[in-house]
Amino acid sequence: MRVYVKIFFLILLSFLIGCKETNTNEPQEQYYPNYYPDGIGSTFKYSVTENDSLGNLVQEGTRNILFSGTAMYNGINYTTQEDSLDFGSQSAVNTYLVRKTDTGVFYAVDTSQIALLIPDSLKQYVTLRDEMQLLFYPLTTGSNWSLYRITAEVQPGIEIKILDIIASFDGTEYVGLNLDSITVVYPARKVSYTLEFFTEIGSAPETYTASMWYVGNVGLIKYVGNQFIANIGGGGITFVPSPNILTQELIQYDIK
Repeated sequence: MRVYVKIFFLILLSFLIGCKETNTNEPQEQYYPNYYPDGIGSTFKYSVTENDSLGNLVQEGTRNILFSGTAMYNGINYTTQEDSLDFGSQSAVNTYLVRKTDTGVFYAVDTSQIALLIPDSLKQYVTLRDEMQLLFYPLTTGSNWSLYRITAEVQPGIEIKILDIIASFDGTEYVGLNLDSITVVYPARKVSYTLEFFTEIGSAPETYTASMWYVGNVGLIKYVGNQFIANIGGGGITFVPSPNILTQELIQYDIK
């Protein structure tokens, strides 16, 4: 009898353990590849070329990014991104604020600059967002999201669109890069960005597009698109419309 009781106890114990292991009510930890490494001290260097609408070279240079520290803005902790663009005859240095969560990558937005896009007659009806969302996780087929949007609610339930930037995940592509004189091919996640800028009420928008390619544990490796939205990868929006195309490719990186 003791043998049967012992066997029954072992069967019951194994059943209870199995139930605990397969309990679907317990939240499962999500893991996504790090498509935007921002460890303090990490550096990225890109080659940059600008071509006009006919494909003629306008200028070429380099872009350097350094994640240098942390900063508090609007009560939120961010990583500071020092971003320098050098075309030889001209250069620019900017500081951006970036943060990451389980749902994506966010940049703080300088709303005083964004406000320049809004007609004076509509400013009283607009509430500006403090962040733009560069990436939305998980990157799955068919996913899209609003990177940034400006609307004026002139009456309850009636909105006038001023600016809209939509991002969409386009799948995986293999991208070859020349890193330190060695050609490396990466399976990269392609995200397309479309910016619509409404200059007049009721008119068709001006449309600008760009694509960015991201690699897990490497980050942004390539950018091809209109100059007008080149800075969205740093949390900014360039306000001078141009048909010129920028191409940016990773040539060196050091992730901390």
